[in-house]
Amino acid sequence: MSNLDLFRHDFVVSIKPEYATRIIRGEKKVELRRKFPYGTVTGARMYIYASAPIQAIIGYAVIATVDRIPPEEIWDKYSSVSFISREDFFSYYADCDLGYALVLGDVVGLGCPIKLDTLRDRLGFSPPQSFAYADDRLKELVHRLQS
Repeated sequence: MSNLDLFRHDFVVSIKPEYATRIIRGEKKVELRRKFPYGTVTGARMYIYASAPIQAIIGYAVIATVDRIPPEEIWDKYSSVSFISREDFFSYYADCDLGYALVLGDVVGLGCPIKLDTLRDRLGFSPPQSFAYADDRLKELVHRLQS
């Protein structure tokens, strides 16, 4: 573990299944957020929790960079790799002066997704509304079950 790892916070991010599975397949290269902790996440790992009906951690990716820019710039820069319609995009960012585009790399899909029941039983896990910090127990469980 490097000194930078001591200061890096990894995340669990709740994502609708249609977007989460596109990330795992390598099609969707950016995750869009209205709010996110800017400036502290480059190189962080983002654990992908696919919401209902899947309700499981299905993989993870490295956050290569985070752009905090106006929604119009996000659309111009990332619409081709975000897999969202223009109408849904601008509806999502309505009333936002700035949005966040999490550029993803090094995507790993779990061969056996970790279902919500397992996460609750072993960790007392509750899915975040948007994102939460990933604790060491969650990271350990994902990597142990992946091996």
